[in-house]
Amino acid sequence: MLNFARCYTGYPAGPGAARGHFCRLHVSPHLEQRTRAMTGVDAETRGDMRTPRWLFLALFMAALLAGAVNSPTLSAAEVKPRALTKVTLQLKWAHQFQFAGYYAAQAKGYYRDRGLDVTILPATPGGKPMESVAEGKAEFGVGTTDLLMMRAAGVPVVVLAVIYQHSPLTLMLDARNDIHNIHQLARGKIMVAPHETELNAYFAAEGLDISQMNFVDHTFDIEDLKSGRVDAMSIYSTDEPYQYAKEVGPVRLFRPIDGGVDFYGDNLFTTESVLKNDPAMVQAFLDASLDGWRYAMKHPVEIVDLILDTYSKRKARDNLLFEARKSADLILADVVPVGFVNPARWERIAQHYAGLGLLPKDMSLEGFIFEQDPADTLPAWMPKALLGATLVAVLALLGGLWLAAFNQRLRREMEEREQAQGALAQRTGELEESNSQKDVLLTVIGHDIRNLFNPLLIYAQLLADPNHKLDPKTVQEYGEKLYEAGRNASEVLENLLEWALVRTGQRQTHMEITDLGALARQTAGVYSADASLRGVTLHVEPGPPGKVLLDRHQISTVIRNLVNNALKFTPKGGEVTVSVCHDGKNAKAVIADTGIGMDQDLVSRVLSGASADLATGAKGEVGTGVGLALCRQLVLVNNGKLSIEQNPGGGTVFTVTLAVADVPATHTAD
Repeated sequence: MLNFARCYTGYPAGPGAARGHFCRLHVSPHLEQRTRAMTGVDAETRGDMRTPRWLFLALFMAALLAGAVNSPTLSAAEVKPRALTKVTLQLKWAHQFQFAGYYAAQAKGYYRDRGLDVTILPATPGGKPMESVAEGKAEFGVGTTDLLMMRAAGVPVVVLAVIYQHSPLTLMLDARNDIHNIHQLARGKIMVAPHETELNAYFAAEGLDISQMNFVDHTFDIEDLKSGRVDAMSIYSTDEPYQYAKEVGPVRLFRPIDGGVDFYGDNLFTTESVLKNDPAMVQAFLDASLDGWRYAMKHPVEIVDLILDTYSKRKARDNLLFEARKSADLILADVVPVGFVNPARWERIAQHYAGLGLLPKDMSLEGFIFEQDPADTLPAWMPKALLGATLVAVLALLGGLWLAAFNQRLRREMEEREQAQGALAQRTGELEESNSQKDVLLTVIGHDIRNLFNPLLIYAQLLADPNHKLDPKTVQEYGEKLYEAGRNASEVLENLLEWALVRTGQRQTHMEITDLGALARQTAGVYSADASLRGVTLHVEPGPPGKVLLDRHQISTVIRNLVNNALKFTPKGGEVTVSVCHDGKNAKAVIADTGIGMDQDLVSRVLSGASADLATGAKGEVGTGVGLALCRQLVLVNNGKLSIEQNPGGGTVFTVTLAVADVPATHTAD
């Protein structure tokens, strides 16, 4: 398997770099400066390096001798700068952050430094970008797991790197239509792009017959969904949901992962012929591209501005920034090396397709994944260079002891410097995180609390105004609204205090073995009277006893917030159900309502801790995202997960997942 941490020695470039000829070496001041910066060698160290000048003179003479062995003469043509190799990268979509790494490699000169002149082509409506590579119109392309189908069909494609470790491919619908599940959508019109077989796997996993479904060609334009020309369109969850929610309204998403289909997303690929004809060029392109992706992940704002200035203004800046954040969650650059390829996962994806009848069950993946062969990267002149290399080695031995001592000292100095830089980076990260939390808290205080206290002041002023005569019924009505506003403000302030204590480490987590069902019954039962007053039916189903290691106060706060929210946004006549279940490894507390629901963009914002206006409650309450942000944080510190999904029957389903404790039940706290 390809080791993405390897060191690339460089694609031939510069004066005299034609294969089979000696290359004249000229060290420019700029290159010397870059080398010093990369090695961290300071002036004092460089002075030490210059001490044994006889050694470097000997090595230089040996290099000249090696060159003389390899090439008897140097013509004028051989010292001219070598022209850049022209190659084309075919994208699979229009210009956007999805391809940020390639834009970064182009802008930062990573391609040029490796001797490449790269043209980046976007996809066009009706085009087939992956076929462009197979047909030789482009040397490289951005592909999907459909490459497996192409390989099985005899097209010799080769995967070089996987950029998106999880696929963002999703079906998007307007939340205002009457389609609430994938089976209803099967009767509608769906706009899809070429090579989205992952969706076919999703449909098959849901028991749908794709031959009976109505698919239309993709136009890459959300206006088709907005106008109703189609009922759903394939999109990336990193992109269109934000744009649509901002310009049109809430969306509903059907994701393959909901049907158990979790495939790779975008990958970089080429063909066997390109790889065979020029393996060094392929290696150079791969290394430059991955350098670009690493840069893009560290500097997303800069690349967003680059896209707007150079490639496309099709999307607004905030859309691209949203895409950058969501892409990072799927690329996972902080978890695995950018471009990481797992052959075993490709095998599992192939087996999944084979189980659906889309691939042969005995399909071999030999040659499908790029593997670096050192022999393939040896220059043609290498056999001739052996004699010169031998001479260099003999002379180098004379200075070996000195070099070893110097390298040991240099290594020690670099390790000390790296440790200091690491400590500084860690402290910087902590300060940035603290500052970020402060900004979020200030935003909430300035935005949400002001909204909460507005009705308090208004109704209090109306009741206190002596010139405003009120009948008893109106006084009672204003009093109820004043009470609701006050209670809502009190809840938010309590949540803010709890949130601040947790984020600053002042609220310690005390884990104990607890029956989650009993805790849910006790916490949710407090809201029986409130539910009755609202005309909402509250069901509590604690399930069989199950022992979970948790902080009782924190998880009780989570359940309290979720039940309160569910009641608040469920109209009269609706239902709220609190249930607990166990599957042996995990325990789940599920709070489901038949209320107004939440669109995906709103879910993303409140779970990230950003300030967000929720809808108005059934009794006029003003909602904020503070409670949900607190719930997410408390569940995380209890080693759990909070998820939010649409209820197929309308409303929202909140699920708190915690690990079942593997300890004696005698330690249970009920």
